[in-house]
Amino acid sequence: MARSLRINTPNTTAINSLVECKAHLRIEVSDDDAYINSLALVAKQTIESYCNIFIMETECTQLCDTWVDTYQLYYGAPKNLMNGTSSYIDVIKFQYFDTAGVIQNWATTDYIVDDTSMPARIGLDPSGDGYPNIENRLNAIEITYDVGMAETDDVPEALKQAALILVGQWYENRQEAVVGRSVGIIPLTARYLMDPYKIQTMGLPTCVL
Repeated sequence: MARSLRINTPNTTAINSLVECKAHLRIEVSDDDAYINSLALVAKQTIESYCNIFIMETECTQLCDTWVDTYQLYYGAPKNLMNGTSSYIDVIKFQYFDTAGVIQNWATTDYIVDDTSMPARIGLDPSGDGYPNIENRLNAIEITYDVGMAETDDVPEALKQAALILVGQWYENRQEAVVGRSVGIIPLTARYLMDPYKIQTMGLPTCVL
């Protein structure tokens, strides 16, 4: 089993505004605005890496060697744990190389996407034609999909608070080593906030490009 992920359109939107970050840091001057904005973006990226999710809308392509590798989509989007709202997943195209080495589109009537699970799953539609035969090659299957939220207002508050904790940690401690403190790791409080949204990948995907 092997799969990799290609990010087609990275999302550079932070989940916390500059105003929110400065209020958390209790800063009123604007001298460090650019630096704080940078920390906010890195905080979002850190959460995404820790949780194996894309928070804000991102287009990516999952590359798979076999049909077994298509069962789950990585990365997912944060699910709203308070009201059970499904994570946002939209499969744009599902392609494979047939036995003649020609790329084909897999019909949407042959598969279903379960976005209620974390991560989202892809399975056969009972009324479909089953899995097509594919060429014996690396990356024989490509699934291109949008994942993540369109608006920061939809981001769970727990993840926003985790990002603020990270911004505060990095702003106050700009070096990895501080005497008497351990500042080079993710704060425990932030991890508590992030853990419910973490997708267990079991070592997959094998590569993110």
